[in-house]
Amino acid sequence: MKKILFFLFLALSVMSCKDEFSVSNLPEAKAKLVVYCMPSTADTTYITVSRSIPLKQYNATQKNVLIDDAAISYQLNGQTMPVTALGNGRYRVVGKQKAGDKVQLRVEAQGLEAVESSTEIPQAIGISHLATRMVRMKEDPSSNVKDFLQLQATFTDPAETHDYYAVCVRRKMLRNFHVACYRNMGGKMQIVRVYYDYDEYLETSKYQQWDSTSIEYQYDNFHVPITTASEPLLNPLSDIDDDFDFSSDFYQNFYIFDDATINGKTYTLHLNIEPFVRAANMSDEAAKELKRLYNIEEGVEVELYHITPAYYRFLQALNDVSNNSLAQAGLSNIRTTYSNVRNGMGICAGFNVQKRQ
Repeated sequence: MKKILFFLFLALSVMSCKDEFSVSNLPEAKAKLVVYCMPSTADTTYITVSRSIPLKQYNATQKNVLIDDAAISYQLNGQTMPVTALGNGRYRVVGKQKAGDKVQLRVEAQGLEAVESSTEIPQAIGISHLATRMVRMKEDPSSNVKDFLQLQATFTDPAETHDYYAVCVRRKMLRNFHVACYRNMGGKMQIVRVYYDYDEYLETSKYQQWDSTSIEYQYDNFHVPITTASEPLLNPLSDIDDDFDFSSDFYQNFYIFDDATINGKTYTLHLNIEPFVRAANMSDEAAKELKRLYNIEEGVEVELYHITPAYYRFLQALNDVSNNSLAQAGLSNIRTTYSNVRNGMGICAGFNVQKRQ
């Protein structure tokens, strides 16, 4: 109710104001290269190249802005690395990289000004301990009490530097799980039974034997939302912010924070997610047996990213835009997206990720 009254007051206060705006009155602008590159310690780095469309030139039938014939120089610690074009504006660099490596990037494309950027791959910050417990609480002040699975991830922040982080929770879920049972029929193995219930298979195996069995399955891996009410580093809003309808949502479930309040300390993140529900049809006992025999299991994994300042500022700018309801309503300025690409747009920023399940 307070939010409604607040916006009503703002609407009444600006009713007498009127701004004339026409796209045709904007100054002429040139298209720019837009480059995204996030190097890490992985053996493959992807680069995406496109071009911007000036507002006065934009129309709904605009052709594809992706650039497939860009000339890209990717230097790793001063050594030029081969770059392979994949199509659809995507390029690939293959080569092992490590913490502390420095990347210099230059991209050229016909008719557009060349762009440059650089970054460094941060050191790894590991999760020293991961614990879980069930908690019962409100997701926000206006919601009902509900159950959450709380992941408690402990790490140690370096004291000598100002560090930036992101944390994600990844769900690993079994899909299309089944056990195929075979008989040797005339020298040829034939499937004679398929079990989609692992408990049933284990029970039948007590008195039934087969010549061979195979377990087939797929994993679905995806990031899940974190409810930030229990974690101060991820929930910086006050009641006043809530009254002004600001939120603290994070871009693509990528939850960023820095060490301003925890510099040099060992700290435990409290990450609340929806309770884990096993997708495969099996009991806890069957799940333990599947892990023991085949190392197959469902579960959740915490990913702790050590990111560069540029990566943090870029993500923070994206969050600020999506969380500012006043700006979306035209009642305040929209913050421009951060970029460290000289003469262009986009981001070139390194990261190092450590995982714990």
